[in-house]
Amino acid sequence: FPCDVAAGRSAVPPSSVDKLRPGDIAVVAALGDSLTAGNGAAATNIFQVYTENRGVSWSIGGQGTWREFLTLPNILKVFNPNIIGYSLGDSLSHETKSQFNTAEIGAMARDLPFMARELVKRMKQDKRVDIKNDWKIITILIGSNDFCVDICYRDTSKTPERHRNSLLRTLDILIENLPRTLVNLVITPNVGNILPNFKRLPPLCWITHRTECPCILGSRFQNKLKYFISIIEDCQKVEMEIAQHPKYQTDDFAVVAQPFTLNITFPEYVNSNGERLTDISYLSEDCFHFSQKGYARAANSLWNNMMEPVGFKSTNWLNEFQLIECPTDEHPYIFTNRNSHFR
Repeated sequence: FPCDVAAGRSAVPPSSVDKLRPGDIAVVAALGDSLTAGNGAAATNIFQVYTENRGVSWSIGGQGTWREFLTLPNILKVFNPNIIGYSLGDSLSHETKSQFNTAEIGAMARDLPFMARELVKRMKQDKRVDIKNDWKIITILIGSNDFCVDICYRDTSKTPERHRNSLLRTLDILIENLPRTLVNLVITPNVGNILPNFKRLPPLCWITHRTECPCILGSRFQNKLKYFISIIEDCQKVEMEIAQHPKYQTDDFAVVAQPFTLNITFPEYVNSNGERLTDISYLSEDCFHFSQKGYARAANSLWNNMMEPVGFKSTNWLNEFQLIECPTDEHPYIFTNRNSHFR
């Protein structure tokens, strides 16, 4: 691994989240939707998109090693091989192999409190976890389903407020039950800016896109697209604000916004006819979920965000393996709001 692994772990586990090194993390977990459940990551046909390849999910998969599957747990394993909680293989959320991945296909922000309670229950029932002393990292990504299938049918103007309430309820459950926890709040990507800009997709994807994201791509809502995009931007702002909320910045609990998804754009290439095409190798068979290559890129970017100070984090993603940020002698800790001196 391209980082100095020896410096990545404290001699004695720290008492403050602001002095947390990658190797100090003992437990990984994740909440979210199908993008965290790993839907279609290994799919070779459209029907396999329903298979949840949780073991290779960017934020919580722990199948193989970082050389085979670049995921956050596989990177953390380099610093602490005894880390637990990551998903293995294909499974549904309630199956043992899912471990501390409570993400569900089709989940929306309003489902997060349930997933948080389920996660707390699993951790407290697991004899491997020392709730009081083990350092935990929980990655949350939610919103794509809210914006793809819900925003055009409910009172749209109240979406940001509902989003805020769901996240606050979720973080309240986590902070009350799980001491020594760092929460990665990955900013929800603006599907209204992303999906309509995909270029020359296969015909099948034209159909799947309109089935999976009718609010953004359906012809009957095109006159509202700009409005929807602005509402999603408001939800992104809500997430950034919540990640600064003093209530969730204590000695043993921190929420950090990880914004590599904030201005995310999809890679393109030029074909032999000189046409610009979206590089669908990063996408599953439906051109909506991620392929394993897409997950590797997302995992790389999430790790880099964790190594970047608040206020100076990347807001787009780079090619996988182009840059892997490392803890340094000057700053060996995962960046939080407080140790970034960001107020």
